[in-house]
Amino acid sequence: MLPLKSMTWVLLLLLLSPAIINLSTSQSDARWAAKKRRLRDKVHKMFYHAYDNYMIHAFPHDELKPLSKSFTDSLSELGNLKLERLPQDYSGSALTLIESLSSLVIMGNNTEFQSAVVWLSENLTFNVDARVNLFECNIRVLGGLVSAHLLATDSTDRLGKGVYKNQLLTLAEDLGKRFLPAFNTPTGLPYAWVNLKYGVMENETTETSTSGCGSLILEMGALSRLTGDPKYESAALRALRKLWSMRSSLNLLGTTLDVSTGEWIEYSTGIGAGVDSFYEYLFKAHILFGKEEFWRMFHSAYIAVQKYFRHGPWYHEADMRTGKATYWQLTSLQAFWPGLQAGNLKPCHFT
Repeated sequence: MLPLKSMTWVLLLLLLSPAIINLSTSQSDARWAAKKRRLRDKVHKMFYHAYDNYMIHAFPHDELKPLSKSFTDSLSELGNLKLERLPQDYSGSALTLIESLSSLVIMGNNTEFQSAVVWLSENLTFNVDARVNLFECNIRVLGGLVSAHLLATDSTDRLGKGVYKNQLLTLAEDLGKRFLPAFNTPTGLPYAWVNLKYGVMENETTETSTSGCGSLILEMGALSRLTGDPKYESAALRALRKLWSMRSSLNLLGTTLDVSTGEWIEYSTGIGAGVDSFYEYLFKAHILFGKEEFWRMFHSAYIAVQKYFRHGPWYHEADMRTGKATYWQLTSLQAFWPGLQAGNLKPCHFT
């Protein structure tokens, strides 16, 4: 039995411990709150450093070259490093501005968001003789316009009364129509490149990537739901289903293929370049549209990835036909995978 003096200290400690714990918790919460404020301010500063310099030195061209303080019209220059056949008097599509719209809203800058929406509404045109990459233009421009339209028409009244009359959706639909000639192939798999004014160019390459064919359903599907015109979603869905039908008996897909013949060109595959967003879009399409078809595709593909590509915590490439390892390498485009695995989101269906 403890001496009386020792028992007194024990009782005192028991009485004081809740206060000590609460004080410690309170101090921890205060430190965490201060750290979050510092991180928030740092992100805020970084965003405006990039955004303001783009607006000063590169707008309305596509992207800023930070060292030279010049610009690139990357949508038309991508794959055209010799800068041949660039449209005359073409000053880009304000690509960085389009991609920044949702960030402006997150930052709470409704004034700049409204100015950007008004400028795009009045100045952006896609009736230009520019050959663009369908995949890049879809995920960056069409996706940016559709998401900005949703932000401009939700219930938060970010824009002044009468400012917005669905102009961004009109632009998005115009762009979607210019995509459709790319899908006019024997297989329904789209060309990788399309001229915004004239459609598919003569002697255009028929080689494309799995990502290029299988990462269109989110933006084009949303466009169909918003406009009530099913042709955009139908084109993207036909391509996706055709691509899935080309999988091997192991449920693996290669990285490059021919859109005319529907034959694989590159059999070595993984979760990186050329195929990465295919997996991402299947899962997100299930969440957005609520179709079990997308989940079944994703689930089968995911199991195959885990079986044939995973090596401990890493992922290598393998032959889609045999599952045998081909390249043991880790690339930056594989970095999305853990986020995809952790994407335990409650479905919010787009109806």
